[in-house]
Amino acid sequence: MKTLTAFFQFFLIAFIACFFGVVSSPAQITSVTLQSPQLLSSGTTNLLSPIHIQATAEDSAPITGYVVYIDDDNVYRNFSATVDAWITVSAGSHILYVKAWDAQSHVSTSVYPINVTGFAAPAPPVYAQRIGGLDGDTWTVDNNPNIGGKCNDGSFGSFANSSDPNTANVPGAGQHFVLTSRCSYDDSLFYWKFPEAPQVEAATNYLWEFWFYVPASVQSNSVQALEFDLFHALPLSDGVHEFMFGSQCNYVSNQWQFWLPQESRLTWVNSGISPCRFSTGEWHHAVYFLQRVTSSGYQEIPQTFSPATDNNSSLRFVTLTVDGQTSLLGGLSWSTIPKPEWSPVFGVQHQLDSAIPGVVIEEYANRESLTIW
Repeated sequence: MKTLTAFFQFFLIAFIACFFGVVSSPAQITSVTLQSPQLLSSGTTNLLSPIHIQATAEDSAPITGYVVYIDDDNVYRNFSATVDAWITVSAGSHILYVKAWDAQSHVSTSVYPINVTGFAAPAPPVYAQRIGGLDGDTWTVDNNPNIGGKCNDGSFGSFANSSDPNTANVPGAGQHFVLTSRCSYDDSLFYWKFPEAPQVEAATNYLWEFWFYVPASVQSNSVQALEFDLFHALPLSDGVHEFMFGSQCNYVSNQWQFWLPQESRLTWVNSGISPCRFSTGEWHHAVYFLQRVTSSGYQEIPQTFSPATDNNSSLRFVTLTVDGQTSLLGGLSWSTIPKPEWSPVFGVQHQLDSAIPGVVIEEYANRESLTIW
C-alpha cells in the first residue's frame, strides 16, 4: 500500500511539473530595437550609406546572435547579444531587416523601409583603435624590380618646403616621395608597416585617411598612375592570408582602378569613376573605408576572434572620399595565401608610376592615420 501511495505521489508531482511547464510562458524575443540609425516612426527614412546598425533585443533567454538583411540579401551576421555593424547599401529604396536569435532558437525580425540618398565615410566608434604618427614614422622606399615597371628610381625628399607646397602652414611632419624617371613605366613603392601587426588581427573595418599634394611642376602626361594601397596579412584557418586593398588613379584613362578579380585573376579593373587626375598646387584629402568580409560578401563576427573562427577571408572596397566627394566602390575580391608564408603584417603604401623617361614626379603626404575596429 505504501508503495502504491508513493507511486501516485510521484505521478502527481510529475503531472503538476509537466502541466505548469507546458502552460508557463516559454522564452521568446519580445522586441528588436534599433538605436542606430534614427528611423521615422512611420514611412521611409532617408539615409547615407554605409549605414551604422546598432540594435538590441528583449528576451527572457540569452540573445545569441543577429542577421541583418537588405531586401533578400544577408549583409551581416554575428554571435553576440547586440549588433554594432556598418553595412553597405546601394542608392535607392530598400527594406532593412534585423533578425535576432535566442539560446532556444526563437527568432524575431524587425522590418524598416529605407531610402539611400548618398554615401559618406563612417564616423568610427569610440572603441576603435586609431593608429596615428605615420607622418613622422620610418617609411621605406622599395626599388626592387619585382614591384613592377621597367625600372625603379624612387627616393625621399625633404618635407620642409617654403614654396610649393608651403609646408610651414601644414601641421606636423610629413613624407615627400620622389620618382626621378629614367625609363617609361618607372615605378617606385613607398611603404609603412605597423610594428604591432598581431594586435590588429581581429580588425574587419579599416578607415584610412591622409592629405596629399602634387606640385605644380608635375605634368599630367608624365604620370602613368598614382597608387594608394592598404595591406593586411593575418592568420586564418588555412594559413596566413594577404589582403591587398589596391587602388590607383590611372592618369592615362583618367579613372580610378581597383585591384579586383577579372578572368580568374587579380588585376587592375576600371571602376568608371572619372575624372581622377588631381589638380596640382593644392592639398587633397582622401578617406578610404574598407572591410574584411566572407566570400559571400557579408561580415561575420564570431564571439571570439581566432584563426579557426574568423571566416572573413575576402575584402570589400566600400567607399572612397576625395575632397569631400564620396563614391560607392562595392568591389569584392579574395585574399591570397603568399608563398612562402608571410608573417602577420599591416600597413599602407604610396606608389608613383611614370609614363615617360626624364621627368620628376613628386607627392607630399601629411596627417596620415588608420582607424580600425
